[in-house]
Amino acid sequence: MSAGHRNLQPDTKIAPTVTGMMAQRELTIGEVVGGRFRVDRILGMGGMGLVYQAHDNELDIDVALKLLRPELASRSDAFERFRKELLLARQVSSPHVVRIHDLVRHEQAWLISMDYVAGSSLERELVEHKVFDPERALQVTRQLALGLAAAHRSNVVHRDLKPANVLVDEHGDVKITDFGVARSAGETGITGSGVVIGTPEYLSPEQAKAEPLDGRSDLYALGLILFEMLTGTLPFREGTPAEMLVQRIVRDPPPADSVRPGLPRFAVQLCARLLELRVSRRIQTAEEVVQAIDSRAVPGQPLTDRAAFRALAGLAMVMLIAGSGYLGWQAWRGAPSVTVEQAQALQLDLLPLPWASDDDADSQALAAGIRWVLADRLSMNPAISSADALRVDRALKELDYDALAADRQHPRVLEVMNARLVLEGDVHRQGEGWVLRMRLANRGSDTPQWSSEARAEELDQVPAALRSLGEQLHLALQLPPQSFDWPDASAIQTLGRWSAGETPVGEAAPEYADPALAWLRLFQLDRAGMSSEASAEAKRVSDALGEQHTAASMRARGLALTLLGELAPAQALVSNVVAAAPNDHPSRLLLARIESEQGDFAAAISGLQSLVLEDPRNVDAWYSLGRYSIQSGDAKSAVDDYLVRAQVLANRLDDRHMQAEVNHALGVGYRRLGQMEAAAERLRQAISQRHDLGEARGEAVSLQNLAMVLSMQGQFEPAERALTEAQEITRGLGDSLALANLSNAQGTLAEERGDYRAALAAFRDSLRLRQSLGDERSVGESLNNVGFAYYQLGEFDNAQTYWQQSAATFAGIDDRAGAVHAQQSLALAEIARGDWPTARQLLSESQRTAESLQMAEERAISLATLADLNRLEGRIGEALSNTSTAMAEFQRRSDPRGVVEMQLMQVAIAADLGDWAVAREALSALSSDEVQEQATVLSWRRAAVLLGSGELAPALDAADSAIEQAANARSYAAELQARLIRAQALHALKRDADARAELTRVQDGLVRYASVNLQLRIRETELALLQGDQARASYQQANALLARLPRYARAFAIHQLAASNPGLKVADAAKAGERARTALAELLSETPTERHAALLDYARTLGLEGVQ
Repeated sequence: MSAGHRNLQPDTKIAPTVTGMMAQRELTIGEVVGGRFRVDRILGMGGMGLVYQAHDNELDIDVALKLLRPELASRSDAFERFRKELLLARQVSSPHVVRIHDLVRHEQAWLISMDYVAGSSLERELVEHKVFDPERALQVTRQLALGLAAAHRSNVVHRDLKPANVLVDEHGDVKITDFGVARSAGETGITGSGVVIGTPEYLSPEQAKAEPLDGRSDLYALGLILFEMLTGTLPFREGTPAEMLVQRIVRDPPPADSVRPGLPRFAVQLCARLLELRVSRRIQTAEEVVQAIDSRAVPGQPLTDRAAFRALAGLAMVMLIAGSGYLGWQAWRGAPSVTVEQAQALQLDLLPLPWASDDDADSQALAAGIRWVLADRLSMNPAISSADALRVDRALKELDYDALAADRQHPRVLEVMNARLVLEGDVHRQGEGWVLRMRLANRGSDTPQWSSEARAEELDQVPAALRSLGEQLHLALQLPPQSFDWPDASAIQTLGRWSAGETPVGEAAPEYADPALAWLRLFQLDRAGMSSEASAEAKRVSDALGEQHTAASMRARGLALTLLGELAPAQALVSNVVAAAPNDHPSRLLLARIESEQGDFAAAISGLQSLVLEDPRNVDAWYSLGRYSIQSGDAKSAVDDYLVRAQVLANRLDDRHMQAEVNHALGVGYRRLGQMEAAAERLRQAISQRHDLGEARGEAVSLQNLAMVLSMQGQFEPAERALTEAQEITRGLGDSLALANLSNAQGTLAEERGDYRAALAAFRDSLRLRQSLGDERSVGESLNNVGFAYYQLGEFDNAQTYWQQSAATFAGIDDRAGAVHAQQSLALAEIARGDWPTARQLLSESQRTAESLQMAEERAISLATLADLNRLEGRIGEALSNTSTAMAEFQRRSDPRGVVEMQLMQVAIAADLGDWAVAREALSALSSDEVQEQATVLSWRRAAVLLGSGELAPALDAADSAIEQAANARSYAAELQARLIRAQALHALKRDADARAELTRVQDGLVRYASVNLQLRIRETELALLQGDQARASYQQANALLARLPRYARAFAIHQLAASNPGLKVADAAKAGERARTALAELLSETPTERHAALLDYARTLGLEGVQ
């Protein structure tokens, strides 16, 4: 019999559930409270308590009384919200807002008295009528807008407008009620109230993201209500309420008439304007809504918002390859998002709820520890689908239920969690001993389906009592017999304290005889970012549990080994746990982490996508999906989807640590997408949050990332300050790995400034530190970075040496993603050195590996580099095809830097063909402001196109500007290219002496940056400017270089310039002319037919005729 289909019959012999013994103090019919209010009947239950109809004996009127739930009344925050409802609602005066009378104290209970509205709620009317006549829907919307207008004039935002909080009187008029979570306009955050957190269907996007609110947030909720009245459903109706909320955060809803055709156009337009995702595009005030309905005209659509962020760099490295940009930032592959339709939580057999206990700390710790062990053991039992404690606690947090409320409301908990049974329990002192009770309940009855009781004469006997109860539970659940191996009572209490949120830091570590204790300690230390403390404890855990082979012990050992960096044995252990206990979500989350740390992002992301299908509330899983997607190169899915979900959940759960983690990840994601302003904003939020939480390591990491973003914006001094602050924090922690990472960041900052010598020194410092720590993956990265610094300095042999070491390092740890990066880097060196066949082989291998690992962005990078190599070799058709494919991928991924690189590639191809009209058209789509990181390349390319188009004076001015810009950016390769164009422009202007002087500067520069392509460009220019022996020497050098290459696109130009140069002998000139015609014919054969005319025209300007 499967775990999901057991026939568990109620046990009619047992007494009613002890839930009744824990019931709150409810008012009885006929009771007089507060000395004046006679209770007549219960109207219903809200998120904060019961609501009654009562009669005010003093005023002789009927009123409504709201009774605060007792477990909330004991919480100062809940009572404060209750009190604020009275104070805020009293400020609002409108016939469409329920009037609040007074705050009433009765014995130990608190109540609010308010107008009694005879009728029903809008929620009930929607259930009964499904859809409203459009005119009735607009009438209700108008009255709600009038009530909201009154509230907004008092600077009050309701924040929980929904049909359940709208009352409909006997005349059909509507009134807004329940201001329990209202706030003054401009305040942020999400209430802890179960009303809001339990009903995400009506939250505005900005409220879900904890952004500042004003009245337009209520107008979004009003739009949702109008949509529901018109269509009978809510937008994005597929999926859970949380999924619906996430969809509202990332996109506008469909028009109402797509759900219910034939609706009046005005009603559809009004609904759409209220539901605009961007606040600035909604109708701005409730008064405008009233005016729109009265006039049947929606206010004018605002102008399209100016783009908030410009497309900036993806990462710090800027690669100039053969005179054009290179996409060299670190990124891996992406994976498809989990869709709304997919994300439906699978049914669970069992939910282990928190246990109730006496009020003393020891009893509460014991109860919490018992529940933790029970949940942990059951989640690892493959015979039943049971939720782990963290999973259940997240759902209860959303509902704002403590143990008492969860017990009373277990049908609601079962519904929300899509489960069949709850496992409840309580532990109480009895004399010197303890009484422990355990019971199973379903959503259809208050009577337990099974229950049992055990006694322990003293604390040490509690584990034995629990073993007995556990065996009985297995029988009740019809599970195979299994003994529960309970830790001793002291360990159970320690588990209880830790699971309740008491940090284990500073507490003397116990002996890790029980794996649950070991797991929880390591989990909490690691999640809090306390890596040093976690690593120290990991060694103790690994030693203590080394001989244990239960699933729980293997999971704990797997986490310990992960923290110690021993990933291969960790993966072996945790994979076995996941195979044996697939319902244990913490194990699956850990396995995904191990896979990601080994570079297998496809497996990690796939596993997490399956996990969130089963548990859409798993904030750690959504965050990890976002993080690994960014690392795999799919920043768009992370920023638009996964991290949005994590942010919503972190806010709803009030998980401050995760809020900081998500903001940091969003900062990194926005940086990858080139949205630098957004990246800086998120990282500053993360820095502030981590500082407030005392998470020093995390604060330093966020500062380091902020420094990178600022440097990419050209804000070098603020970037330096951020790095200095990060270094000061890190030195105080004594974290060598973090210091190595900071040295790496210093290198990146120097690189951004164009100070490649300083970058080289910093990268080498980082490399030495990482080598001493033995982190091979980081060593491979550092070797790659050192190689790039040498590459930028023109020391291609040194670059090649370090890149070869990087490739060997990644191969040694079987890091295929790292190997792709190393291959791409080595291809750069081979292109610069002139070994183009090897470069092609490296790029082909990197492309195949990227495809096999689903590394879409890395595949695009390889294609982009291959496009440039094909351009250099004159394979124009292939170059154009590569460019088109790569550009499409970058556009699909919303990667502005990649798109710009491919646009510049189109310019380069057109320039090589002499197709100046196409080159100018491609350039016109770009501006220096839009391509800051590639601005130096754009500048000299613009000068080259002007020169080719015959605009000599503008070309000279543009070359001068490009030289200055490249010098300021310390982009030496770009400066040499610009100087070469300047020499050519001076020659065309008949200023040969100045041209030769400029050419000499370029020739001297070859000592520092002697790429083969640049050498050939210089030889080509020399043949145009020089004569006699100098020209002959240049041609000989050019032929020597051409002989090393399989082919070269501009070989025809070099040979034709030689043939036309009077310094060559007649026979040599004739031979050069023949070579020119052969080279041009070969180039034409590899060029699309539609580009032939421009190429032939260009050849004729060089004096080359007779080739078709």
